[in-house]
Amino acid sequence: MKILAIDKVLDTATPEGVKSNFMKEVNQTVKLYLADVVREIYFRQDRSGTVLVMEAQTLEDARKMIETLPLVKSGMIDFDLIPLGPFMPLALLLDDEQDEQAGVADGGCKCH
Repeated sequence: MKILAIDKVLDTATPEGVKSNFMKEVNQTVKLYLADVVREIYFRQDRSGTVLVMEAQTLEDARKMIETLPLVKSGMIDFDLIPLGPFMPLALLLDDEQDEQAGVADGGCKCH
C-alpha cells in the first residue's frame, strides 16, 4: 500500500531539540529509504517540513516505521498518514467490451 506521510510540528518542538536530533533523523530516514519503506522524500515549499511517500502492508506498519524516527520518538513531530490507491474514476473511460476481449475485465492486466 502506498502511503503519503505529512509531518506536523508539535508544540513541544524547539529549534535546539530539532537541531540536536537532525542528523539522527536523516540517518534513520536513509535507513528506511534503503529498506524500501520510504520511496520518496520531499521538502515542503509552503513551510518547513517533510512529506514522505511510503510503502507498507498496512497503515499500522507505516505508523510503526514512522515511530522509529528520532523527532517522532522525542515528541517534536508527528505524521498524518494517508493511504493512497489507484484513481478509480479512470475506469469510467474504459470500454468494458474491449477489456473483456483483452482479458482485463477481472482487474488483471494482460496488456504486455
